[in-house]
Amino acid sequence: MSPDHVPDDFDWVAAQAKCSTESMFEQLRTRIRADVQHRNGVFNHEDQWRFEFHDDGDEFEVVRLVSSGSAQPAGRHAPPRVTASVRFVRTGRRIHVQGEDVDVEFVAVVTLDATGQCLFAVGEVFYAEWQIRRMALEQLFFEESDDVE
Repeated sequence: MSPDHVPDDFDWVAAQAKCSTESMFEQLRTRIRADVQHRNGVFNHEDQWRFEFHDDGDEFEVVRLVSSGSAQPAGRHAPPRVTASVRFVRTGRRIHVQGEDVDVEFVAVVTLDATGQCLFAVGEVFYAEWQIRRMALEQLFFEESDDVE
């Protein structure tokens, strides 16, 4: 028997009941918040980027900020400016992911795959949660940019 084989008596009803968009969205939110902290804390890039996580119930957003570097009166620096963002919005069984000033846009549906695993489907392809996070945040976190002043 292959590891992907699911028995004929697989309880798909119970599995689907546990595979909720709400729980997968909450898991995604928690791990993306950790990704933002990790990107801000681990990497010593000279890109002058900082990332913030903004939470608002059925949606959340990750924004990329860049220091302006320009001095203001009394030695103050201008506040950082938002150069790009990615927003995650839960609507029913769908999670809409859309970037602003980054080329990210897709809709993920939470469902069971053929092996009974709870995964995200984008179009006809199934993705694990880390893959959805990478698809959503890779450009925001790592794209080459002319934002540095």
